[in-house]
Amino acid sequence: MAQLFDIRRVTVGPRALVAEVEVAPSGPLMTSDDPEATGRVMALMPGLANHVCLGDASSRFGEVAGDTETAHLLEHVTVELLAQTDVAGDITSGQTRQVGERAYEITLACPDDVLVAGALSSAAWILQWAYSGGGEPQPDVEATVGGLVALVQSLGDPAGEKDAAPEAEPETTAEDVEPDSEPEPVVDEQPAEQLPLEFVPDEVAPAPVAAPEPEQEAEASDLPPASEKPISEEGAPRPEASEVTEDAPEPPAPGPWDRNDIPRPHLVR
Repeated sequence: MAQLFDIRRVTVGPRALVAEVEVAPSGPLMTSDDPEATGRVMALMPGLANHVCLGDASSRFGEVAGDTETAHLLEHVTVELLAQTDVAGDITSGQTRQVGERAYEITLACPDDVLVAGALSSAAWILQWAYSGGGEPQPDVEATVGGLVALVQSLGDPAGEKDAAPEAEPETTAEDVEPDSEPEPVVDEQPAEQLPLEFVPDEVAPAPVAAPEPEQEAEASDLPPASEKPISEEGAPRPEASEVTEDAPEPPAPGPWDRNDIPRPHLVR
């Protein structure tokens, strides 16, 4: 027989996984179409008989399993596999509804999408074995459940992992410091004479030098009489003021740097 179920689409939501499956044209739509195959499934997984079934003629699936949709049986086999893993939570549930002539929508509680998708695929394989004549070897349910658990464990749980906090560095105490490990004094090898003036501390910085005051002009009483002629250093009379031409330049006035009290930078030793 061809593949009994064709899983056409799987949608993973925050709380449920929804799978759209289609029964093969040659496959039975109802479990009553092949009672012998349905009996193989119930014998392989006896826990199915105690499943609660709220949407059928009875509250126990064992009482309706002989005459229900094969897609409904696929749902309960998946739920039974999830329950046996012990990692799917305390309560596992599902729901099946018909959405086409041979198409069904199966909704399964989804604690882990990889786990639920793997259980659905394993359930489809078990029903494939049962409705294609059975035979040996028959499916090993315990090994199948162990494989599902190992699959989930190999992938880890990224949502539950927490970033490991970095280890705190050990604090250094006085006992950990060697007695001879005293810090060496820092010596400034630059001589003080090479330091620029702006680095000299305020207490040793040179006091500002006041600008020289301009010499006061001589009063008229201090000038020699006009009749007296000044004598030069060689003893000859100097030319009178009237003999000086207007083109002769006036001697430059003494500047602040013509004096001997030029401020000089202080050296710090």
